[in-house]
Amino acid sequence: MADIYPAGFNRGFSETFARYGVLLDRLAMATVNGFTYHQPQPFDMPGPDGPLSEEQIGAEFGRRLELAAMVFETKLWRQDLEQWDNEAKPNSIDRHRSLGDVDFAALDNEQLADHVRRVVENTSEMVYQHHRFNMAAMLPVGDFALQASGMTGRPPEPMLAALDGYSPVSGIMPDDMRAAIDKIRSNPAAVELCAGDGDPQDRLMSLRALVPEVDDYVRSVGFRLVDGFDVTNPTVAECPDLILGKFFVALDATPGDARARADQFAAELRTEVPHEQQVIFDELLHEARTMYRLRDERGLYSDMSAIGLVRWALLEVGRRAESDGRLEDADLALDANIDEAIAMIGGGGPSTEVLSQRRARRLELTSEGAPRFLGPPPPAPPPADQLPAPLARLMSAIGFLIEGILGQMDAPAGEDGVVIGIPASAGTTEGTARLILSTEDLMALEPGEIVVAPTTGEAFNAMLHLIGGIVTDHGSFACHAGIIAREMGFPAVVGTIDATSRIASGDILKLDGSTGEVHIIG
Repeated sequence: MADIYPAGFNRGFSETFARYGVLLDRLAMATVNGFTYHQPQPFDMPGPDGPLSEEQIGAEFGRRLELAAMVFETKLWRQDLEQWDNEAKPNSIDRHRSLGDVDFAALDNEQLADHVRRVVENTSEMVYQHHRFNMAAMLPVGDFALQASGMTGRPPEPMLAALDGYSPVSGIMPDDMRAAIDKIRSNPAAVELCAGDGDPQDRLMSLRALVPEVDDYVRSVGFRLVDGFDVTNPTVAECPDLILGKFFVALDATPGDARARADQFAAELRTEVPHEQQVIFDELLHEARTMYRLRDERGLYSDMSAIGLVRWALLEVGRRAESDGRLEDADLALDANIDEAIAMIGGGGPSTEVLSQRRARRLELTSEGAPRFLGPPPPAPPPADQLPAPLARLMSAIGFLIEGILGQMDAPAGEDGVVIGIPASAGTTEGTARLILSTEDLMALEPGEIVVAPTTGEAFNAMLHLIGGIVTDHGSFACHAGIIAREMGFPAVVGTIDATSRIASGDILKLDGSTGEVHIIG
């Protein structure tokens, strides 16, 4: 995806930052030696025509200041949410459903090449769509956390617990699964298929035939990646065990529990807010909760779906090349770039040897030892107290949440037997570690085990009933692992950098999600 993703990412960030008056042109993305890097680019950086004059910088600063003030006065994010709900999201659902229903067997080679081009073009647009809603998804959430922190004197990071349960798509039972779950609950044979033994693919096929709502659900989400944003990751439809696991978890779920905990926490916070600020607190909380779902919806309905469709198309290219004897393994097509894949359809393209070498290198790459920064670290942003109030509020909120999603420890920490990370979900637990480096590892999870993984994604939602705690290499307090841990009420420590290289399956861990400490005790 290195030849597709950055352009849409950069375009989306540029648009959303310009629309909201951020003092950055964009958070630029580039892939270097197989690793992704991000660079915050201030609006006053020299351009192709050289540096801006003081007058130009002053005029642009004033324009962005006016925009920032307007953003809070008008709650601009509400306009974006309306556009998302009424246009972008339903259009994406329809488009992806249509592309997902394409019958590859009915396509000749020329039509398959056209389909590859179409899903690639769609992916570029969906990456852009995801990131042009970034400010709407992040600003109200970051603003609430910081403002509530100032009102109560508590740290801002734990404030996100007041939002748990307000993003259904992030939880055990997303809205698009409810109809299927309701029908399964009313059918004992369907329940048995979810919980029973036997081949997962056979059970899912039987369940789809028995319950039309299940078939509709799988057709609607089957093309989504179960994790990450790369064609090398499997889609939902390729993991029937995960689909059945999600159904099984949802059958006994009480989705209101997370929201009840959040409401209780918010009520507790409100008692610590000065009386004259409680109305403001209520408004900030309402806006953050209203917008909270947009964070995960953007990815699921946009690029996670679009990239899954590219994966399906590339696998079909690989199957045809394998059938013709030009590839030893259809999956090797996933390591071809788009131009090469189209050439493969016509009988050309890279050989098995070339693609095998690429795959081997990709599988050998790990982030351990890769520099966090290329060159010197970026300079610190201007202190908020030196900015006019609207810009100070805007820049503080967005900086806080971006760090909460993308941040991690600056370097591995902890003495022998202790791994240090970022607290993401409060609580303590002891249990057996389960190192998760693949979907197969995830399916081996036993009840109460502590997941140790580079990061987490949607695939983990199918196993939430088994997880006793989470430790990750990457992410910070607002990452996916923190969200699902708070939703379920188990502790999490994230962003450790090196947990997966220091902890093995079977190790006994004591995890403290309040302090960020993980002790290897046996």
